[in-house]
Amino acid sequence: MIEEKAFEMKDELISIRRALHKIPETEFEEFKTAEYIRSKLTEYGIPYEAVCGTGTVVTINGKNTGKTVLLRADIDGLPIKDESDFEVKSERVGYMHACGHDIHATCLLGTVKLLNEIKGTLNGNVKCVFQPAEEGSGGALPMINEGVMENPRVDGAFGLHVEPLEKTGNIQIKDGSIMASPDDFKITIQGTGGHGAYPEKSVNPLTVAARILERCHAIPKKYDLPCVVTVCEIHGGTARNIIPASVIMTGTARSLDSDTRAKLNSLIREIAQTTAEEYGAAAELDFSLLFPPVVNDAGMNAIVRKGAEKLSCVKKIITLEKPSMIGDDFAYFAKLVPSAYFRLGVGNADMDAVYPLHSPKFKADENALPIGVSVLVQTAVDFLDTFKG
Repeated sequence: MIEEKAFEMKDELISIRRALHKIPETEFEEFKTAEYIRSKLTEYGIPYEAVCGTGTVVTINGKNTGKTVLLRADIDGLPIKDESDFEVKSERVGYMHACGHDIHATCLLGTVKLLNEIKGTLNGNVKCVFQPAEEGSGGALPMINEGVMENPRVDGAFGLHVEPLEKTGNIQIKDGSIMASPDDFKITIQGTGGHGAYPEKSVNPLTVAARILERCHAIPKKYDLPCVVTVCEIHGGTARNIIPASVIMTGTARSLDSDTRAKLNSLIREIAQTTAEEYGAAAELDFSLLFPPVVNDAGMNAIVRKGAEKLSCVKKIITLEKPSMIGDDFAYFAKLVPSAYFRLGVGNADMDAVYPLHSPKFKADENALPIGVSVLVQTAVDFLDTFKG
């Protein structure tokens, strides 16, 4: 029944996805996106609560008093120019849904509609969260701080993320860490500026930055750590013949556990300061902790797997051997309650080309939309059945 109802909505889901695809908005400015989501909920006759401005929460109460499961979809886009050959384009120049959050929100809207139709059979409650700002400072923690995990209290959580490098019809799961903590760092190097013709009379901070970059990139192999350290920006200099006095370099430090996370902070700081001292310069590190790693609960993953096995639209359930070093603030939900975050394949062999997340050419197979709805609904139903009183 669940699968049939989801596929009956396919045309509507495609229409919703395309409407959202046209209006990508960034963190906490998803005003049109939130307005559209709420208009669909009003159309369905489903009450909702606005949280954190552009966030929206819907609670579907089942027939019996029982557990409450949370389903989350992020809704924000990216400051990326749309260069895809998808027939529907972003209407905002310089902005794009290049990470599939329009698909996530669409799947959750379809899930809300279907759950509302079958709420008389639910052994508990389903709280559906349309979350802003995943790509930026993070909207999960502010929503939690505003009480999204309470009234009714949430007992478990599920979420999905599209994967364009996986075939449509397949889902990916993994016990333990499936995504990393995507922390940021900024290193400010102070040297001594001068003329490019007399480098011996200056302390070139660009030389120091180059050596720091090399040593930071060597951290995972040198220290045998499950992490990624990547310098992504170096800013310094104003002309081809002027040695700058200072340089700023920024990057990302990604890890899968709290110990490695703390060690990266210490290692990058030590590398920056000792390297600068070697050259007679000075360096300061600003290490910004963002989201924790996303850690899946094995029991919750088992519910996803068993639910997906009931669905003919799911062709393969792939158990991942390695986590992704991408980050996601779904981690905050997973720190509070047993959770599972799975990946939905949206790559189709009929596409001319498949591009990864955050690519300006990103596109997704819309045939995956009712599959996403089916898995979310089945998973929610099975969770409530598993833990019914």
